[in-house]
Amino acid sequence: MRKKRRFYRGQVNHVYQRSINGVNLFYGWEDFIVFYTIFAVCARSSGIQVLELCIMLNHFHILIRTSSVQELSNFMDRFTSWYVTEYNRSIGRKGKLLKKNFGSAPKWDEKAVRNAINYVGNNPVEKKLCKRAEEYRWNFLAFAYSNNPFSEPLRKEYASTALRVALREVDNLAEMNLPLKHGRLTRMSQKLNDKETEQLIDYIIKQYLPFDYTELSSYYDSYETMLTAMHSNTGSEHDIHEEWEPESDHVFHEMIKYIQNSRPGMMTRKVTTLLNEDKISLSKELHRNFNVTYRQICRFLHITPKSIL
Repeated sequence: MRKKRRFYRGQVNHVYQRSINGVNLFYGWEDFIVFYTIFAVCARSSGIQVLELCIMLNHFHILIRTSSVQELSNFMDRFTSWYVTEYNRSIGRKGKLLKKNFGSAPKWDEKAVRNAINYVGNNPVEKKLCKRAEEYRWNFLAFAYSNNPFSEPLRKEYASTALRVALREVDNLAEMNLPLKHGRLTRMSQKLNDKETEQLIDYIIKQYLPFDYTELSSYYDSYETMLTAMHSNTGSEHDIHEEWEPESDHVFHEMIKYIQNSRPGMMTRKVTTLLNEDKISLSKELHRNFNVTYRQICRFLHITPKSIL
């Protein structure tokens, strides 16, 4: 019998959800943006308070405050179901992606909240994706003080026609509180160069920001003090059982680039829908070219260890 979820009105909750069998959920910036904009749209329409979100390759963390446990459950069910539906539709896939139940833990006092803030923000540091928490795009910390932390400054009057059209489309959708989906993102970015694509990504993130950065930094003397605390203390979490994987996630980004270069025109996330014999062949190819464990290959290709061992 599943334990009753602990919840206390007014308390910040640390929420954690992981994919089934730890498989990867994100294979490119489009996947992150679709997830993020769906999350932001649902957060806005629910009226909940979001302090922090960190999207990793096979799981995500949220610091959130809701008025009731039912509101929390409804929010989680709505945005995760929406993302899985869109992800599956984009590659002709069927089935679940996320574990049925998410983990959550209320944080009783300011010290516990600060510890959770550090822990969530430092997830990419622990997985060796960056040296400092604010250097990771998908925990959104850098967007509290910059419109374009990961791209060159954007001046719309000097932007290309293709980029200006894309920016207007983003503005319209954000104003209507509608998310961006894979097909639209592909169409919007197909005429952009790499610099413009990075500008578009940062612009989308900024337009959809659902975070209460003022509340987040209120647990410290300032936002800068919070970042300093993150640099010196990675935080910890003992109230949620998180499956720990010791390997760095950096190799997944290398494999994503390899697929993009070796199979031009193929959406990287489509590797998860290959025939089993093609997955086995690709697993051997990846193992030859990268210092990667078979467990990581299984995560990447959505296959079981028995298939390749």
